[in-house]
Amino acid sequence: MNGNAFTVKAHATVNATGPLSDSVRQLATPGLKKRMRPSKGAHILLPLDLFPTEDALLIPKTEDGRVLFAVPWGGRLLVGTTDEEVSPDAELVVTAEDVDYLLRHLNQYVARPITPDEIVSGFAGARPLVGSNGSGDTKKLARDDVIEVDPASGLISIMGGKWTTHRAMAEDTIHTVQQVLGLLQTESKTRNHILHGGEGFTDDCWKRLCREHPISEGTAYHLVAKFGTASLEVLEPTIDTPDLLQTILPRGRAIRAEVVYAVRYEMAATIEDVLARRLGMQFYSWSDSLEAASIVGALMQNELLWSDTSTSDAITTYIEKIYHLIEMAGLSRERHASSRSEESAAH
Repeated sequence: MNGNAFTVKAHATVNATGPLSDSVRQLATPGLKKRMRPSKGAHILLPLDLFPTEDALLIPKTEDGRVLFAVPWGGRLLVGTTDEEVSPDAELVVTAEDVDYLLRHLNQYVARPITPDEIVSGFAGARPLVGSNGSGDTKKLARDDVIEVDPASGLISIMGGKWTTHRAMAEDTIHTVQQVLGLLQTESKTRNHILHGGEGFTDDCWKRLCREHPISEGTAYHLVAKFGTASLEVLEPTIDTPDLLQTILPRGRAIRAEVVYAVRYEMAATIEDVLARRLGMQFYSWSDSLEAASIVGALMQNELLWSDTSTSDAITTYIEKIYHLIEMAGLSRERHASSRSEESAAH
């Protein structure tokens, strides 16, 4: 973050950088043939009342042979996705063309056409697809994973795959590490490994939060759904600083202690880290994120000892980033800046 460099020595190095895998492979051994064919997937989010059903919609084949879905998710209707081959350094944002494509297909199946002005948020990412010959559409490429051991550098690269196979990919990669190091291959722990917050989890563990902390049932449900039994760690700073029990936004669910937890234990270093990659508020509502930026910035300033100037710059940078996302999608900056979503309470 501060531009300093340092050296790490290791017996084995794993390259698990998704769509950026080729960049790291070629840093290790310049001239290596590229393996990745990143594919951009764009998604938009809409108020859930535009799709008044608990069911999801799947369009198995659009006009150009893609799959499109509309799924109730986190109090929103998640609509996606696109499939467009991009370069590794491409800016991954929802564009006006993406919006037109998604709504054009979705509107064939809803009673009232949905307009771009009803979009509350959106995001795009790159699929780490592995291609052999560089020809053909990326939508036809398999989502399989590949492990490569570079004979020149020893770099172990895990490429391809998808969220639903992440544990199998991890298991196979560690087995490869063991082979490279000449270690006896032991039985993998990954299949039965309980993720952080899953230890001792029960359906009613939210009740313990209510007993031990002055929080509402709604806040307890929210924390347990997000952090599991690690909710107790999130709430620990509130014992000495009760103000951290306040919600980040009025009528919202996320509390200020979550920002502190993200900085102390989840390596959050920017406002976007918190609002997009830890709390998920940016996915729920661009308007909410604009409103929350100054509050999150102040909390991070206290944790990271930012100066007033650094904090102000961080807030400005984040707000301009959100405005950029809105404008790239062909939407109105003013509409998102002037009004919060009516569904903030669900978040």
